Amino acid sequence: MRKYYTIFFSAVIISMLLAPMTVNPSTANAITSTGPIPMPGNLIPIPNPNSPPISSSLPNLGTVSIALPDSIYSINLVRPGLDASDPLNNETKTQQELLANQQFWTYGGDAIAEKAPYDFYKDTQGLHIGVQAPANGTWAGFYAVSPNTNAALFHTVITTPVSSIPYQWYENGLYVQTTQPVVNYVTCFSGTSQWGTIWGVVSVTGDSNGATKFNTLWFDTTPNQPLTRDCTIITNGNNYLKVYLDGTMVYTNSTLNLQMPAPFNAFLEPQSSYNGQLLNGIYKDYYATSGENIKVGNLPSNAARVDLVDSTGTVLVTGKVSSGVVSLDVGKYHFPLACTIKVYDSNNVLIASTSGTANIYGGNAYAPS
Repeated sequence: MRKYYTIFFSAVIISMLLAPMTVNPSTANAITSTGPIPMPGNLIPIPNPNSPPISSSLPNLGTVSIALPDSIYSINLVRPGLDASDPLNNETKTQQELLANQQFWTYGGDAIAEKAPYDFYKDTQGLHIGVQAPANGTWAGFYAVSPNTNAALFHTVITTPVSSIPYQWYENGLYVQTTQPVVNYVTCFSGTSQWGTIWGVVSVTGDSNGATKFNTLWFDTTPNQPLTRDCTIITNGNNYLKVYLDGTMVYTNSTLNLQMPAPFNAFLEPQSSYNGQLLNGIYKDYYATSGENIKVGNLPSNAARVDLVDSTGTVLVTGKVSSGVVSLDVGKYHFPLACTIKVYDSNNVLIASTSGTANIYGGNAYAPS
C-alpha cells in the first residue's frame, strides 16, 4: 500500500468487474480521509447490456404569473449557501503557471513517486488532468484537491477522453473524502476498459495506509454511454448520500455507515493502469454549497405555500409552510438556479416575493422584510 495515495486492484474487485453484481445499498460504507490522499482504482463493474437505463420524469407543477402586485413583503437573502465555485474554463494556464499559483486547488498524486507520465493545464474546455500508468497494470493517478470544507453538496462536469482502451483500466471522477487520516470517501466516476465506458457511484473505507473496502452503490450498464456527465454528490459524511447524474437522481440512501466526518476535500482525479497512452480527464463548472435545500423563514402567519418560479412562469419547486418556515429541495438543479421566490396564503393570494429573479444556491436562507 502507498501511504498517501493508494489504489487497490484486488481479486475481489477483479471478480466484481468480471461478473454481474447485485448491490445492496443498505450495506454500503462510506468516506473519510485527510489531506490530499489519492483515490482507489478499479472500482467499477463491467456493464451489463441487458440492464435497463435509468430514467426519470419531472412532475408538472404548473405555471404562474411572474408579474408582482404593488404591496407585498419583500423576500431577501439572509444567509448564502455557496461555499466555493470555479468555472475551471475561464482562463488558459500551463502546468507551471498553475503550480506557481495554488490559491484554491492543490495538485499532487502518486504519479510523481511512480515516475509515471502526467500533465495538467487549463484552457477554454476546462481543467485537464492527464496520467499514464508507468507499466501495464501499475496504477497511477494525479489530482487537483480543494481546501478543507464543511460543504455538503459538490458538483462538477466530468469528461472522459475515450470510450474504450485496449487493455487495463482508466478511471476519472469527482471524489469527496474526509480530511481525517483515513482513506474514506465517496465518488461519482467513469470507468473505461476494453468493454467500454460506464459510470458509477462507490463508497470506500480504509485506514491511514489506504483503502480496504469498496462498496459499489450504483452503476449504469447501458452501452454507448456519454463521455461527459454532470455529477452532483450530496453527503453528510455519516449516513446520508445522494448522487445526481445529468440532473437525474441515480442513488440515495440515509442509512449508510460512511465514516467520513467533515471537513471534506473534493478531488478531481484520473487514475490509470493502462500504459498505452496519457489520457486527460477534463473538469469544469465546479461548485460546493452548504446543502441541497433552501430555507425561507420568518414568514407571516397567513403564509401557506412557497413556489420557486422560473423565467417562463413554470413552478420548479413548491412547499407548504409550517410554523412560518419552508424548506425546498433544489439539489437536482444546476446552480445558480435563476428563480423568483413567491409566497402565497391559503387563498392563493401572493403575499411575498423576491423583487426579481434570484440566483439560488443550495443552502441559501431567505426571509421577508
